[in-house]
Amino acid sequence: MPETPEQLREEAVIYFNETVDLMQKGRYEEALEYLQKAERAAQAAKDGAILFHTLKVRGQLLQSLGRLEEALETYTFSLRTNEKLLSQDSENKLYLDTLLMNLNNIGNLGNIFQRAGNFQSSQKCYEIGLEICQKRLEARPESEFYQMYAGNTLNNLGELLAGMGQTEDAKENYEKALKIHETLLKNYPENTEYLSDAAMTLNNLGTLFSKKGQIEEAKENFKKALEILETLNKKDPENKKLKEELIQTQKKLEAL
Repeated sequence: MPETPEQLREEAVIYFNETVDLMQKGRYEEALEYLQKAERAAQAAKDGAILFHTLKVRGQLLQSLGRLEEALETYTFSLRTNEKLLSQDSENKLYLDTLLMNLNNIGNLGNIFQRAGNFQSSQKCYEIGLEICQKRLEARPESEFYQMYAGNTLNNLGELLAGMGQTEDAKENYEKALKIHETLLKNYPENTEYLSDAAMTLNNLGTLFSKKGQIEEAKENFKKALEILETLNKKDPENKKLKEELIQTQKKLEAL
């Protein structure tokens, strides 16, 4: 006798809960097997909500298993699905929370690809994240998260392009990132995270101009970065990483 939609739905929930439990125990291969069972049951039940939940964790599982290209495909599909659902129900908390999670996931994956020297996949991660983030910014231009995400991702893309020798594209991305950092700082001038982000991008611009032989532009950006880092250092004098960044920026400026 065929299972009813209610029975299939219950089965999908049981498999999904088992997936989460196995993930927490670090048993990722088994977790993926249970997740696939949850997906099949949810599809048979025609339950979109459970399918959406399975999609939410599939990318994380694949990433944990080192299947990074598959994780990228899943995050991309999830983000595009997410955006489509939000266009129909813009205040749905599940869709909003999942979108934020997947934006962070694909951004972190871009960083992993970059460190591994897989620049093409890294660039794809950053560009997809930016594309979706830009759509959300058009709908919610006041959002701190989307502004911060866009600024940091533009900076990361700039670093990637600079490393690939695409200096003009890198400069364009750094300048876009800096503009966003400055907008955030106008509204939140004491926010240490936004100050630190601005200093990072200014430092990157300084380094780029220095390599291009544009010494005055390099000095200008290093000086601005130094001012911010000195302000941050006064707020947190015990922060060793911050102090090291300050010393390195001073050295770069003095070397010009």
